Amino acid sequence: MNTYVSVQQENLQEHFQVSLHFSDDQLQLVRNRGLKRPIIQKLRLVEIKHLFIHEVLGCPIISFFYRDRRYTFYQSGLGVMEYLKEHLIS
Repeated sequence: MNTYVSVQQENLQEHFQVSLHFSDDQLQLVRNRGLKRPIIQKLRLVEIKHLFIHEVLGCPIISFFYRDRRYTFYQSGLGVMEYLKEHLIS
C-alpha cells in the first residue's frame, strides 16, 4: 500500500510518499528515490505510542509517536487507512 506521510522531529518536518508493509512485529516504510537505493525504515510495533485516529475535513488521518518522531499518515488511496487501522490496533 502506498500513502503520503509526514514525519516530525523537533524543528524538522519531512513529507514523502511511502510504501507500507507489515510483518509480525514491525511496520516497514519504503521511500523510493528513483534510481538511488530506497530508504527503508523499520518501526517496531511495540514501540509505537499515542495512536490517534481522527478526521480533518472528512479525510481520515492516523498519527502516532515512535521514539522521538511523530508520524502522520494521510489517505491517498482506497483502503490505506483501513489497512493501517487493522494492523496498528490489533
